[in-house]
Amino acid sequence: MKKIIQVLPVVLLLAGSCGPKNEEVTDEQIETGPPQEVLDSIANAEKDAVKTDENNISPTFPLPQPVIALLSEKYPGWEEPELAPAAKTKVGNEEQGPMMVRGNFNNDTLQDYALQLQQGKEVVIVAIVQDATQNWNTYELQRDTLYNERGKLLSPYALLLAQAGTELRNAETGKETELPNDGVTITINNRSTTYVLNNGKFQEFNAD
Repeated sequence: MKKIIQVLPVVLLLAGSCGPKNEEVTDEQIETGPPQEVLDSIANAEKDAVKTDENNISPTFPLPQPVIALLSEKYPGWEEPELAPAAKTKVGNEEQGPMMVRGNFNNDTLQDYALQLQQGKEVVIVAIVQDATQNWNTYELQRDTLYNERGKLLSPYALLLAQAGTELRNAETGKETELPNDGVTITINNRSTTYVLNNGKFQEFNAD
């Protein structure tokens, strides 16, 4: 019995010396990838976990940030309107519309925009044009009260792109004119009006 008692301390001593102490753990004992791979994995994990809205507004329009800032300044609290069923069908086979169109409204090769906004109980149709100094300017084309259908506010309008070269009748002069640059066609029911920028002002053209 005395021999067994003497052996136990030796066994306990060996068991305690099998692994390194906490303060003796070295970098070689921790398996990690290169520093850049670790940083990339952290960044990717954050992106995968949360999908963010780059425009930081609701709803999201595919617009440059300066345009969004300008619209927020001119039309505080604006949002995307809901379209009436008839407005949704006006687009047909067109590639753009009915909520927004993109084109070259001032013939400077830079992309401009026209879109519908809801502000309170009104729908506002706005063109946003970039000038030669790369500043953005807004042009309010139309403003109207939204339809109230069983308590739901709807826009009856649809936007289409009128491409440069299209022949239309000038609403002021009554003469047929070939559009010098892209324009914005606004349709409601069976009526269509095209707005074309000329000398810093949007002029109205009729399709018939």
